[in-house]
Amino acid sequence: MQPDQPFEDQSYNTGLIAWFARNHVAANLLLVFICVLGAYAISILKKETFPTFTLDMIEIGVPYPGAGPEEVEKGILIKIEESLTSIQGIDELRAVAREGYGSVYVAVAQGYELSDITDRVKLAVDRISTFPVDAERPYITQVERKTQALMVAVSGDLDEFSMANLVTQIREEVVALPEVTFAEIQGRKDFEISVEISEQKLREYGLTLSQVATVISRWSIDLPGGSIRTDGGNIRLRANGQAYTGEEFASIVLLTNPDGSKLRLRDVAEIRDGFVEFPAYASFNGARAMMIEVKSTANESELKISESVRRYIDSRQNTLPDSVHLDVWGDSTRFLSQQLTMLLKNMAMGFALVFVVLALFLRMRLAIWVVIGLPVAFLGAFMLLPFTGVTINIMSLFAFILVLGIVVDDAIIVAESAHAETEKSGYSLKSIVVGTKKVAIPATFGVLTSVAAFAPLLLVTGAPSAMIHALAYVVVFCLLFSLVESKLILPSHLALLPPPKTDKGRLTELVDRTLKNFVETKYKPFLAKAIDYRYTTVAVFISLIILAASFFAGGFVKYGFFPDVENPMLAVNVEVTEGSPEDLTGRISNQLRDSLDELRQEVIEEFGPGADFVDNAFAWVWPEGSNYMVELKPNETLAISPAEIENRWRAKFGDVAGVKEIKFFSKQRMGGESDIGFRMVGKNPERLQQAAEELTEYLRGLEGVYEVSSSYNEGPQELKLRVKETAESTGLTLSDLARQVREAFFGAEAQRFQRGNDELRVMVRYPREERRSIGDLERMWVQLPDRAEAPFSSVAEYELGQGRSQIQRLDKQRTIRVTANVNQQILEPRSAVRKIRMDYLPEMLSRYPGVQMELDGSSKEEEEVLGLLILVAFLVLGSLYALLAIPLRSYFQPLIIMSVIPFGLIGAIVGHALLDTTISMVSIVGCIALAGVVVNDSLIMVDFVNRKTREGLDYAFASIEAGAERFRAIVLTSLTTFFGLLPIMFESSTQAQMILPMAVSLGFGILFSTVITLILVPALYNILADFIKPKTNPLPLAPAV
Repeated sequence: MQPDQPFEDQSYNTGLIAWFARNHVAANLLLVFICVLGAYAISILKKETFPTFTLDMIEIGVPYPGAGPEEVEKGILIKIEESLTSIQGIDELRAVAREGYGSVYVAVAQGYELSDITDRVKLAVDRISTFPVDAERPYITQVERKTQALMVAVSGDLDEFSMANLVTQIREEVVALPEVTFAEIQGRKDFEISVEISEQKLREYGLTLSQVATVISRWSIDLPGGSIRTDGGNIRLRANGQAYTGEEFASIVLLTNPDGSKLRLRDVAEIRDGFVEFPAYASFNGARAMMIEVKSTANESELKISESVRRYIDSRQNTLPDSVHLDVWGDSTRFLSQQLTMLLKNMAMGFALVFVVLALFLRMRLAIWVVIGLPVAFLGAFMLLPFTGVTINIMSLFAFILVLGIVVDDAIIVAESAHAETEKSGYSLKSIVVGTKKVAIPATFGVLTSVAAFAPLLLVTGAPSAMIHALAYVVVFCLLFSLVESKLILPSHLALLPPPKTDKGRLTELVDRTLKNFVETKYKPFLAKAIDYRYTTVAVFISLIILAASFFAGGFVKYGFFPDVENPMLAVNVEVTEGSPEDLTGRISNQLRDSLDELRQEVIEEFGPGADFVDNAFAWVWPEGSNYMVELKPNETLAISPAEIENRWRAKFGDVAGVKEIKFFSKQRMGGESDIGFRMVGKNPERLQQAAEELTEYLRGLEGVYEVSSSYNEGPQELKLRVKETAESTGLTLSDLARQVREAFFGAEAQRFQRGNDELRVMVRYPREERRSIGDLERMWVQLPDRAEAPFSSVAEYELGQGRSQIQRLDKQRTIRVTANVNQQILEPRSAVRKIRMDYLPEMLSRYPGVQMELDGSSKEEEEVLGLLILVAFLVLGSLYALLAIPLRSYFQPLIIMSVIPFGLIGAIVGHALLDTTISMVSIVGCIALAGVVVNDSLIMVDFVNRKTREGLDYAFASIEAGAERFRAIVLTSLTTFFGLLPIMFESSTQAQMILPMAVSLGFGILFSTVITLILVPALYNILADFIKPKTNPLPLAPAV
């Protein structure tokens, strides 16, 4: 056949399809262009585990050293909240007051620029002039999400000061690497120079703590003094007296006596050049350690960071003594590599299965050209991904697997139609173009329906939006490029094929004969009966819908909206009751370690020596709590799952007196931290507290609910100071009293200075042994305005009360969060929330007027995302109806085609039940996408029925003939989609569990809808004909160009 041979019928020699079919150079150049740019895009795209998402949030932080939560709330938070009231574009204000610190989080509303709102917030906060004197300057930052790349543990036989200096130096060297921009130190306390002077020494020399602090600040200073202009040039003047070490501060002169002798700081004080008074420590695998956490920002590659840091650590270890160790752990690229390998393996298996299916139904050479459409569509999608911000991650790669069998549907329809036309009219360029144009319009609209199903997913916002957007962009781009490949490139390649010497291969011939025999002897007779008894047929299928709905409502299929993914890191967070002994958290951390060691030994005894599941363990302990992190061995080597490790560890640890809250984490949650979350808001703190306590107790009584916690917790005991009436005549004020007590017990800040990359404070205070008890307070001497001194007990008194550990506020009102987790084997979170809201909350809230309740955490996210998904579903259905009605030129036939959608959902439910998979948000997204995919075959079916009726056939006979004629194409497109997803559906690795439900929804939904398309659609078509008899037979779709 001559490729450029003109058509006898010149009407088929026009249009874009015909032009590309004749112009093989243009088709091949288009192919090369897509492949080259796609390959280049792959090389520059960032590779990460999960999609990064931006947080449109601003944080305002104000340190207020020594202040309690109530002082922070009144002096800091309320003033900031009032200053932000007039700013437009703020969606939500959340504030937290803790001891010594206040934070305000500003959530920016959609449609507003984060940078613009940040500038307005800065101006508003800068105008506040009534902050407390001791409050530090506010800092305002845009909250940036950073992803942990890896951690470096520094451990060994070093004292704390030497280890801190070494860790600081290593951190600076790591940040200096070209691939790294952010690393922070964990497990190291802040440096501080403490000047401790006893009360006896102060009284002996007539000094006060504030005077000593003032002298230090005046002598330890670097101050520019201008310059002297001389004939030889300018000479700068500087006063260089800044002290940088404890020894230098010890030399500062406090007093000069008349005889010339000097009283230096070392003569009256003990100077400690060390760390802040914070009894905290860290350990790594049982040895004292400090940690450097290296994180990646939005535009950085975790793989490159890991490679660079590992090379540095290997070389740096050689410079250290044998007793000091540098260990890399928590490397996210290890898990990223496992995920990429898993997905690429499943993609290759899916590709192979799709090709096998194509080869069985089509000629081998035809199957090869059809399957070439896959890399073209994939590389085309990669070509556009850099413009959307989508990276190579678990969701974008899964999207390629998801679309694996869908992309070839268009090419299958075109190739099968062209093949049928060449069999009928002979192998020629004209036959190929005629066959392509015959199905071009319905095939194009079929792809557009799939696009219409995925494109509205880009409207989803909230926590899962980044993952859903990555999926939607990849699928939409692949589908659009499949149109380009099947309509412009594939016909040209088919035209280049020489006429086949033999019809088909033996196996293909056998499959073809078997299929034709099945259609003639089984399918056509059965379809004829289904059409004859069409109302019974419809009733049977409707009963299947009712049965499936009952199956789901009856709890035979597990449901959990946010999918939980097992984490390679197991974490335990412990919070103790305020005011507990300082060594309590250390004892709890040791108990966690001991119970973990017991569990490890049990598992080894149960499964053998290779069953140990711990790679590394890190603990960070401080007075109010502790964190314990365990890096598990690779999932494929674990004898028991991370969830079982968590449950057994929790049971072995048990309950410990003094623990306010303890949470175990073995899973990554897409929603909030807890399964159940409620937020109470009110202006009456007492009612708010009582309502929160009652709800907390109610949740603790529910079966299957555990780890119940409330953000309201009593803090340490507080002493509220007052000046005695008898002492007011001395002129002593409450401000004077509070300042002196603060300086003695917290310290007077003499100055701050920069030493290297660290900012140090110089604090002047009493020695530790003079500020340990209430008795020390009662015995301290208070200086009166006339410089006389009096015992504290003679001029002041105090009242012992209960403080707060923290105060939370939401939109300028106090709020309390109550959260809990649910054992989903016993109770579904959504059912639990519904039960609480309907059966308990109305009656409880009636007893606490002014207290309002709203969902929080995962519960709130689920309600918002589910509502958005319902809106997206309606948009998808509306788009599908329009895209079907336009080419069919009918208001009713699109409804016939769309009738397959609910039956596709039946297949999705059955698939989840068969594979024991939990229906989740990912499953729902899959069902929405399923709606656009399952209508494609029905569209082709209805179009062929219209063509047959146009030729004068009876409606029933036309339906049977169209079903028989399109049987192979419909079965083939369904099988390629199903087999493309089959490997991932049976993937057992941890990395696949989050995306598996979507594959199940699509795979089984398409498989089930194939039966519907072949049987129910013809029956419905004939029912429509019973009621609406058109005056003329329906028109076929408009011809393609």
